[in-house]
Amino acid sequence: MSYTISFSAESLESKSGPIEPIPAGSYNATVFDIKEEQVRSGPNEGKPRFNVQFRISEGEYENRRVFSYVPLYAGNDAWKAAAFFKSLGFDVKAGNFKVPATADLLGKGIGVRVKVGSDINGAPRNEVSGFDKATSSEDVLASLGATAVDGETW
Repeated sequence: MSYTISFSAESLESKSGPIEPIPAGSYNATVFDIKEEQVRSGPNEGKPRFNVQFRISEGEYENRRVFSYVPLYAGNDAWKAAAFFKSLGFDVKAGNFKVPATADLLGKGIGVRVKVGSDINGAPRNEVSGFDKATSSEDVLASLGATAVDGETW
């Protein structure tokens, strides 16, 4: 099958400006996507981490995305991994912790603490600075692997 699109010069001009970061604060979110990757540089180069995309799940910024790396190794930022998994309802204690499969984390509710920082060019961008348990009923259900049902139940 073949398609042809006829673009005008006007249609090729961008109609939107850059997406502004959401204001700093705490938001209910869900784990929307996770990429397993390795740290690319620095003292932890080659160590595993998650690159996590969170979807804000309510309020004025519903459906906006924020991102965070979650280290999967014991280092100076191991607190971030512990907070991430605890906020998702996992029992994290001293000793070995078996990291759940990414499929078991997708869709789970979580609270994200967001701040506004800047990228390498000095432009404002969102940064996730911490995690909390979800506080909305929808996200609490999602963190348990359940979904809310509207309408008649059987």
